[in-house]
Amino acid sequence: MMDIRIYQVNLDRDKDNVGFMSYDTLPRFQGAQEPNPEIYDKVFEGPVDCSSIEGIYAKFNTDHPAGYCGRSLSVSDIVEVMEAPDTEPGFYFCDSFGFKNVPFDSAHTQEKSDTIKVVLLEPGKLARVADIDASLEGMQKIVGGCIEGYYPFEEQVCIVCNDEGKISGMDLNRAVREEDTVTDMTYTELTNLFRETERDSSGKHISGYVVFTADSFTEAYSEEARTYLVSSNNKAFRPNMGGYSIFGSSIDGSDPVARLEQYMAAEKGGKDGWKVERCYIKEPGREILDIIAGPCFICDCSGENFGSLSAEQLDRYAKKFRYPEQFLRVNGNIEAIPYKPQNKDHER
Repeated sequence: MMDIRIYQVNLDRDKDNVGFMSYDTLPRFQGAQEPNPEIYDKVFEGPVDCSSIEGIYAKFNTDHPAGYCGRSLSVSDIVEVMEAPDTEPGFYFCDSFGFKNVPFDSAHTQEKSDTIKVVLLEPGKLARVADIDASLEGMQKIVGGCIEGYYPFEEQVCIVCNDEGKISGMDLNRAVREEDTVTDMTYTELTNLFRETERDSSGKHISGYVVFTADSFTEAYSEEARTYLVSSNNKAFRPNMGGYSIFGSSIDGSDPVARLEQYMAAEKGGKDGWKVERCYIKEPGREILDIIAGPCFICDCSGENFGSLSAEQLDRYAKKFRYPEQFLRVNGNIEAIPYKPQNKDHER
């Protein structure tokens, strides 16, 4: 497996006409040897089941991954290898013969304008974030037929799938379950619940979320950055412990494993400590509402057209639907069993 990005010349911005030209001809056309990142669009990002640069060339000419929105790989394209077992990370210019390692500042490239960023779900494969062609034809190509929007979420996000996926016998992909149940409570109620759980001899632990007020901080933070996941398995909530500590991690990942009791006004942080805005626990939804057949993608549906998910939504839905599922009939009910793909050709 290789983790890569692909950049291609945007012909509308290519004033020197270097698109599809070899590396040695660049000085003659643009007056400089190195590729100009400002004329490049990023057209792909993600893992691919290849083991070499040459394998990438073959794949992106004969077996485009689902969601790929660029041209077949050709001369003047640049492959960025971010992680690979046998290839040095770096930027590789697709030349007339082979690839050439070149300096390239990807920060000055652009996203392809007619793409959207989604979570792509394929039968038998791990979920992945993908930039896809936002045209009707492009979306139909991904799902393998006419598209249909499915709206099982409370927020303005939908699943775009094949409207005849089940009828045409496409492989079953993912189960869509009822939304998680959120129960709000005070901080005192949450800590009492934690202590009651830890007094139980079963050894089970539960987790809850503590949201701190925006004015607890001197900088502006998003609600995800101010929300910490806390387990009942902390010394502060377990009986007969020799210390008192509460560790938690912000759900956006910006503050992992923070020792919270020293900052919280409700604990040992004092009158100027972080103030609690709300607390809640979540019970995962278990009931299966529907099963998606065939490839599909999750995107924003708040506007007239399907759009990109936010960075937080991309992360959340990629985790929610990460693993492919096997479907079994048990006692008259259909059960969806997540599994990790073993075949490297199916693993993302």
